[in-house]
Amino acid sequence: MIPGSSVRELVARLVVIPLIGTIAVDALDVDNLLSGLGPAPAGDPRFTDFQPPGPGDVRSPCPGLNTLANHGFIHHDGRNMTIPHLIDGLAAGLNIGAELTTVLGAVGLLASPNPFGGAFDLDQLDQHNFPIEHDTSLSRQDAYFGDDHSFYGPNWQQVLDHYEGASETSITAASNAKLARVKDSLARNPQVVYSFREFIISYGETAFYLQTMSDPVSGVANLDFVKSLFEEEKLPYELGWRPSSVPITLASLGAMVVELYGVNNEAIPEGGIVVADSYQDALELIVGGVEVLANLTEGISSAFGL
Repeated sequence: MIPGSSVRELVARLVVIPLIGTIAVDALDVDNLLSGLGPAPAGDPRFTDFQPPGPGDVRSPCPGLNTLANHGFIHHDGRNMTIPHLIDGLAAGLNIGAELTTVLGAVGLLASPNPFGGAFDLDQLDQHNFPIEHDTSLSRQDAYFGDDHSFYGPNWQQVLDHYEGASETSITAASNAKLARVKDSLARNPQVVYSFREFIISYGETAFYLQTMSDPVSGVANLDFVKSLFEEEKLPYELGWRPSSVPITLASLGAMVVELYGVNNEAIPEGGIVVADSYQDALELIVGGVEVLANLTEGISSAFGL
């Protein structure tokens, strides 16, 4: 866990919106929400029904969410993303656990003009350094250089270069690629922001692509699967990929973040600590703490013990 003194420092630095007070939480049938949750069955047409965004559709800086929208696991138009809708869609498309989706969805709600309204649109996530957009991205430019939400090949090529022609990913190569992107931004961007928030989010996105394109433990994925996710924002179902049989959770993501960090021993920004439990703590702090998390999610997070 993060020590108390560090928590106070991180709250001051990480809480990105002063959400004060509480709201009335309507009773939700969480058991019904979670009933039958898991990846869609083999042959579900959404796995192969790939439709890029059209006129009026919106997308985010996150290739994972964009991919799920392109396949219809979440609303194709990219609008009206609610926590229950995301829980169902992320589980069906990528076998993301409900508690992880709940926290990610709450972070998304912070981007909405009405955070307690219960829904956000994907393009609302395109706000620099808030709530998920960040410098040092694997596949996007820093905002200082212009478009920070569209795929940017030169940055992504830096990542691929660390795999040195291999056909599969590895924890070591992925960690070194992530650190190289950080160093590149620090060297070229005079306005770069890389605090503990960016540290946590950037390690999380690396763990996320390794786990969704392989499994929650090994970090070994077919590199063609990963390229499909980032370069086309398309599920590589026709290439042989299938969703992990084991859910991807806060615990699995945090464990891989620790493993990735352990490879390159990157200096941790002031106030941060990396242990297996700290990833959940840090995400909760980005949202604003457990009480705000419960209010944003209409009590769903409390049902998971978050």
